Amino acid sequence: MYILYADDSGNTGTDYENKDQPIFSLAGWIINTDNWTELNDFINEKKKEIMPEYFDVEIHTTDIFNGKKDKNGTFDFRKNGLQGNFEILDKLVDMAISLNPKVLVFIVRKEKLKEYCRKKYDMKVKIDPYLIAFPYLSKFFDEFLSKENAKGLIFLDEQEKVVDNIDNILFNLRLSDNSTDLKINNIVERAVFLNSFKSNFIQIADLFNFYINRYKSIEEGRVPTEEKRNHIEKNYHKIQKCIVESEIDPFKFNEMLNFFDDYIHIFAE
Repeated sequence: MYILYADDSGNTGTDYENKDQPIFSLAGWIINTDNWTELNDFINEKKKEIMPEYFDVEIHTTDIFNGKKDKNGTFDFRKNGLQGNFEILDKLVDMAISLNPKVLVFIVRKEKLKEYCRKKYDMKVKIDPYLIAFPYLSKFFDEFLSKENAKGLIFLDEQEKVVDNIDNILFNLRLSDNSTDLKINNIVERAVFLNSFKSNFIQIADLFNFYINRYKSIEEGRVPTEEKRNHIEKNYHKIQKCIVESEIDPFKFNEMLNFFDDYIHIFAE
């Protein structure tokens, strides 16, 4: 059995024109449940080594990257300075990469989605990028499971407003005709939503997705200072080597576009 632990980044809903977050990404990594306890213990021990003051604090990459202080006093990353926080993040990425993770990701360029909604629905319908990314990521995971002759579950960071939509998407993907490439055969149960504070694996997914999203945002013109850019690019290229490329080309996967049309009531805001 495998679990895909996934997290989202750049989530502004249908605010397609948010200049600070031009990219939505849904990314996760695949865990073999046979190794779950061993991996969880390893991550806990490494967190103690890397940030001993905050080893029991949720790893939220944005807080460390931006040197934030928790309003409840749980953590204060301001005192480390920019380079000190970068060193922590470098070590966390290296720790995660040492696990030889298999990373899945789907990117939505919000400007492109806006254009799709304009051409297809004259903007009378807007689709949340999360709901575009989830069926693709599910299909990528199902493809992996098929090759492994295994079953799997999807665990997502909590997103209350899309729970019902996600359930409906997965349900209808399972009902797809066997003659199409759309059908989901190997993902069992519903998608499970977890509080990331309680899951090391969701926190590592957040770490991966932070760098994926920031790197892709640079490509879209959201360019930070040189120091931050160098840090982002360095860690993205480490993670990039772990990304599992799907045999499905999303841009040629017309069956998914037909699925969106057939079930627009699920996707539409």
